Amino acid sequence: MNQTSKPLTRNQRFRALFQPGEAFVCMGAFDAISAKLAEGAGAPAIFVSGFVACGVEAGEPDMGALSQRDMFEHIRRVCRATNLPVFADADTGYGGMLDVQRTIRLWEEAGASCLHLEDQALPKKCGHFAGKTLVSKHEMVQKVRAMLDARQDPDFFVVARTDAIAVNGLEDAIDRLTAYAAAGADGLYADAVESVAQMEELKRRLGPLGKPLLFNMVTSGKSPTLSLKEVADLGFSFALCPVEPVLAMHKAVKTMMETFMQNGCDVRAVQDQLTPFEEYNRFVGLPESVAQEQKYTAA
Repeated sequence: MNQTSKPLTRNQRFRALFQPGEAFVCMGAFDAISAKLAEGAGAPAIFVSGFVACGVEAGEPDMGALSQRDMFEHIRRVCRATNLPVFADADTGYGGMLDVQRTIRLWEEAGASCLHLEDQALPKKCGHFAGKTLVSKHEMVQKVRAMLDARQDPDFFVVARTDAIAVNGLEDAIDRLTAYAAAGADGLYADAVESVAQMEELKRRLGPLGKPLLFNMVTSGKSPTLSLKEVADLGFSFALCPVEPVLAMHKAVKTMMETFMQNGCDVRAVQDQLTPFEEYNRFVGLPESVAQEQKYTAA
């Protein structure tokens, strides 16, 4: 980069992650701390999941517990904590055509660089739950078009997602994604694929459209468990690791609290499960904050 060129925006950096024959992962982050941890671990991008947000913000399952405003605030807090591009779940767009337009404007304002819009009907559910229903293909096409028309930055990346595999089968999913690609979606996402064979068929049929394909790496759902290399070898360009961090948090905190309570509420019983206090403070930037404060308060 020469001296006169401008640094890439976060949206441009997200698009630059797409490289022929390779795949990258968007690591799940459920709050500011987990976003900083993802960045420190070397993740190239972050994913903010609606499933995870419902649990963290409301303590409820992913069945529409959060409003558009709730999710906006959640995404904004994550974006503030990291310099990485953030891919944020937009569920069904939270309503009709004007609502999906407001959603993309809010997600851009929050600092996200990518979102996915799904074709479920209300009440929506996690893609790996039973009992999903879909809007018509025509309605979803119109939602995609409306959202793209409201996009402020042309580098903001819009993924169209279908949940049709579990509802109507693979053929309907391919038909829908083909229509969503024609409507202008930047990337395509069939959630809850059931086998490598289905992934191969998705690549064979949708690959000629020239749109990056997204795979959900979630280990607790219906899809095969694959490495990122295997995902790339199947022709998919990017992947989500959406819920694993919050599941790790749930297990670790549950274990710590149970151990603490079962041992007479003695912190010594859980000492080996804790990050040292000093290390945590360094991680969140206490030394830098103290130095900054002293810059203006020193005599």
